[in-house]
Amino acid sequence: MRKITLIITLIFVYGLSFAQGSLLEEYTASNGISYRPGAIINLKKGSAPNGDFVYLTMAGWAISTNPQDNLVSKTYAGLAIEVKKIRKQKMKGAEKIYFVVGAGNITNYTLDIEQAIESCEIEDCLDSSEVQPTPSDDPLERLKKLKQLLDMGAITQEEFDLQKEKILKEIGGE
Repeated sequence: MRKITLIITLIFVYGLSFAQGSLLEEYTASNGISYRPGAIINLKKGSAPNGDFVYLTMAGWAISTNPQDNLVSKTYAGLAIEVKKIRKQKMKGAEKIYFVVGAGNITNYTLDIEQAIESCEIEDCLDSSEVQPTPSDDPLERLKKLKQLLDMGAITQEEFDLQKEKILKEIGGE
């Protein structure tokens, strides 16, 4: 009984915190695309090491108390999802944009659009392999970002070590 009460309380608190954000009619993302409810977004592939989606998560009645259970499976790669709502929400002093999306089933999902763009979980992303760093990019900042990607599981230790080696060679002038 305690477990059921805890789950209901968590769902209620999550719903209240999510509801505190404001709804937007349109949002222009960092990829230059303006999204509105009804827009279709094509998923690319998940950014977790196993291919699961990190920035597309279960929402609504389907959420679990374990955040790992809310990740969406890599089987969704290539799927078209529809934007249902666009929410602007302030969390820990930062303003974030989340899309409530549907994937053709009864479950709603939450898409952290900017993180999905940055990590290329959607087709219209900023593919880092296509963008060459400019000489003005600070190598130490790139190392910090690389470490963050490793810590969040978006890249493997091997990928981290390879990129770190390239940046360190650049700093050393070799």
